[in-house]
Amino acid sequence: MSDDFEHPDDEDDPITLSPVVEEFLGDPGTPAEVFSAVVAFLVDLRENPFPHLSMPVPGRPGMHSAPLRRDLGLVEYAVNEDSDPPRIYVSRILRAD
Repeated sequence: MSDDFEHPDDEDDPITLSPVVEEFLGDPGTPAEVFSAVVAFLVDLRENPFPHLSMPVPGRPGMHSAPLRRDLGLVEYAVNEDSDPPRIYVSRILRAD
C-alpha cells in the first residue's frame, strides 16, 4: 500500500485540542453520538471560528462556547483573531449527561 496521502503539519493546523479534549476523543467510553457531534463541531469550526449559536464567554476575552448538535453538550474554545487564519484552542467538552 502506498502512502500517497500527505499528512498536514500540525503547525499549519489552525485548531489545537487541549490534552483533556484529546483524551476525551480517544476514550473508548465516549459515546459514539457524542464523539460524532464533537467531530461535526470541529468541521464547522474549520469553516468558521464562530459557528451557529457560538457565544462569547462573559469575563473571558477570546473565549467562546457553543452547543454540540443534538444538545449533547457544550464546547469551550479560545480564538486568536489576530492570526490568519484565526488560531483556535479547544479547551474542553462538557457533556450534557
